[in-house]
Amino acid sequence: MDLEQLRTACEARVEALRLPHRFSTRDLRDAVAEQRGRPIILRPLSTLGALDAPCGIRLETQDADLLFYEEATSPLHQNHILAHEISHIICDHPGSLELDQDTLRAIGFDPTLVQRMSGRTSYTSEDEREAEVMASVIRQFMYRGREGPPSRPASGAESWDALFAEPHRKKRHRK
Repeated sequence: MDLEQLRTACEARVEALRLPHRFSTRDLRDAVAEQRGRPIILRPLSTLGALDAPCGIRLETQDADLLFYEEATSPLHQNHILAHEISHIICDHPGSLELDQDTLRAIGFDPTLVQRMSGRTSYTSEDEREAEVMASVIRQFMYRGREGPPSRPASGAESWDALFAEPHRKKRHRK
């Protein structure tokens, strides 16, 4: 599938979520969770700059989808990581990441509960390419028709809008 066809397919998937014209990250997460019939839980991840460590992980269990994002990166990057991982959920990708049981336990997860897992490390597979295009489409749809994100959004990792807020610039007074 060429890039134009892929983008069109991704746009159709986002539109199928029936989100309002102006939607928040919470709206997106809630729509996908409702479609899946289980919650989506966000958790920070500390890879401490380890080589070949994923900066984002999606773990699927019978009861929930967990999205892990690198906490030691910029807020803008965290937002993109989360959009990428939720894209794997929207696209129903089977997952190809394999972590050993010790690593899973280190991030506080029982390895016996994992059904599918994917991680954001490279973009060589078709699923990773699709998730990356989908993440870009999500972010574009989120802010379509807006001049910019709110200047004082809610705080915390749950608010992706906070990650896009423009800094306030103080007005300079002429003497």
